[in-house]
Amino acid sequence: MCEVEAKGFCDLNISANDNDLKPVVLKALSLGYQTIAINREISEPESSSNEKKKKKKGDSGLQVPSPPTLKLTEDELKKHKIKRPPVILTRLTVAYADKGSAFLHKLRDSGALTKYDIIAFRPRSEGAFRQVCQANMDVDIISFDIGDRDFRISRKMLNLAIERDLYFEICYAPCIARSSSRQDTIVLAHDIYQSARGRNIFISSGTKVTTHLRQPYDVANLGRLFGLSEGAAKEAVLTTCHDLVYAAWCRRVGLNKCSAVVVNLENSRGQTTKFKGLDDPRNCLKRKRSVNDEGDPGESNGFMIVD
Repeated sequence: MCEVEAKGFCDLNISANDNDLKPVVLKALSLGYQTIAINREISEPESSSNEKKKKKKGDSGLQVPSPPTLKLTEDELKKHKIKRPPVILTRLTVAYADKGSAFLHKLRDSGALTKYDIIAFRPRSEGAFRQVCQANMDVDIISFDIGDRDFRISRKMLNLAIERDLYFEICYAPCIARSSSRQDTIVLAHDIYQSARGRNIFISSGTKVTTHLRQPYDVANLGRLFGLSEGAAKEAVLTTCHDLVYAAWCRRVGLNKCSAVVVNLENSRGQTTKFKGLDDPRNCLKRKRSVNDEGDPGESNGFMIVD
């Protein structure tokens, strides 16, 4: 059972603004969203040749903010006519450009990634983009910034990311906030959709103000503008987000690093057991019991999960 399960419509990118965070979250919930991810962002520090001071031993110079905390009372939910219990998640977005930088190693060693429910990387160079898609990194989302992207989104790289169960984000807030960003956002969305062939794409707001939020069905209509089909546009704020949250949970607990192995074990009479239909993988997937076909719990059918 998943520890955190997404429900209803989702907005997995509400930018954390400690002063006005609660009104934005309450507004999103009142619009019909049930699962919210509060996002904090960090960027790779710019290296300067003039700043080569010696640091104290054990000082990595990396400061990762703690996950945001938000508590909503029952009175606040009733005031905004929110009847369903919300699911509040935390997200960390990491923006970087230098794939060979020690920034990622320091970030991984700091243990900060384990404190967040969802991890997103925002590559700012082609080398960083290839690293996120190919390398075995603790990441759930690949996000793109229309202002920093100066590389081509490769279909081959996105296919590698899809094989690793990564998801691609399209933020609609830039379209609403600035008319100059509207065309760039649409072009980016079309590139992602064509390269990923509509797979693992979700839409979020990426905003920190209430005026840029839109209802889920309005966002689905925006998905049509972004090039998504009618079904994919609705899934981009619903089921795809549910799959993303589940994949992120599997990454945190390590289930994505496990594999199923079929072995033959000896029964109580010293004989090797193998139930009928073991050679057919479809039967193996349907088999969930830990007993043999005759129902004898002392004779295992030989299924186990190993790392």
